[in-house]
Amino acid sequence: MSNPVLVTGGNGFVGSHVVEALLNDGYAVRCLLRPHSEPKWIETLPVDIVRADYFDQNALRKAISGCRTILHFAGAVKAATYDAYLKANAQTTKALLEAASDVCPNLDLFLLCSSQAALGPSPSLDPLGEEAPPYPITSYGKSKFEAENICRQFEGKFPITIIRPPAVYGPRDIDIYIFFKLVKWWISPSIGSRNRYMSMVNALDIARFCQLLQKNIPSGFNLYHVTDGEVHSWDEVSGTIAEAMNRRPLRINVPVGVALAVSKLLSGVASVSGRMATLNREKLDDIMQSYWLISSRKAEEELGFKPEFKLREGVELTVKWYREKGWL
Repeated sequence: MSNPVLVTGGNGFVGSHVVEALLNDGYAVRCLLRPHSEPKWIETLPVDIVRADYFDQNALRKAISGCRTILHFAGAVKAATYDAYLKANAQTTKALLEAASDVCPNLDLFLLCSSQAALGPSPSLDPLGEEAPPYPITSYGKSKFEAENICRQFEGKFPITIIRPPAVYGPRDIDIYIFFKLVKWWISPSIGSRNRYMSMVNALDIARFCQLLQKNIPSGFNLYHVTDGEVHSWDEVSGTIAEAMNRRPLRINVPVGVALAVSKLLSGVASVSGRMATLNREKLDDIMQSYWLISSRKAEEELGFKPEFKLREGVELTVKWYREKGWL
C-alpha cells in the first residue's frame, strides 16, 4: 500500500469514524494497533492493519514507514495512575514523533487528537479560544497537555496540528451512552443543584474535520478547537436525549456528598477488579465544574469547518444507532 494515511486508535470510538471518512474520500488507510488490540469497528473495512508496541522503536518505524500523514487518536481516557496516563497519552505521542522523524521526514501532517481537558474548565459562559492559557485539573487532562508540549518540541520537522474536542458523543460511544441508558430507565440524574454548561461535538464531525484537514493541510504548527459551535446546559442535553427517546424521565438531583461517597465506593470496587471506575474522584471533579466551554471559531475562519450535527440531530442519530445495535 503506497503512501497511506496512518491512523492510530482506528479501532476506537472516534478513530473508527475517522477511518471510515478517509476511506469514503478514497484514501488508502493503514491502522496501527497494539499487539493484542481487537480490530473491533474496522475488522471488515478495507484497511491495512499493522501491529506494533509503541515502545519498540524498530517495530514502530516499520509500521509507519511510507505514510503520508499520521493521525494519532490512540490513548487512554481511563487509567489508574497519573504515570499510566502519561505512558498512554504522552509517551506514545513522543515515540510516534521520534519514529516519524526517522522514517517519514517528508510527512505531510502529524495530527494529535488532544482534549478540552488539556485546557481545563472555562471561568464563565464565554467559550475559550486556543490562545487561553491551559489549566488542566485532572490526570487525564495533564497527560494530554504534556502530549501537546511534546508536539511543540518537534515543531519545524513537519506540519503538526493538534485538535481539542470537548465532550464527544455519537454512534459507538460507551461513556456518554450511560446517560442514554439511564433515560431509558426513566431516570435523568444531575449532581448538585446548579446547572452546568459545556461544549459538545459529534464524533462524525471530528471525522469531517479530518477530511477537511487532509484536503487543506495548514503549514507549521497549529491548534484547533473542534465543537458544534453551541453552548449547552446539562438541562438541555438531558432534555434532548429524553425527547429523542420519547421519555419523560424522573429528574434526580444527587447531592454532591452522596456522589462523592458513591465515587469512592465505585473506585474501591474497581481497584479490587483491576479496573478504573467510570465515576471516580477526578471524574467527579470534572463534572462539578460550572463551565466547560471552548470556541471553534478559529477552525471555522481558517479552515472553513462547519459542523454538520447540532445537538438535536446528533442525539437523534445516536439514539437510532443505539437502538439498531440493541444497546437501548
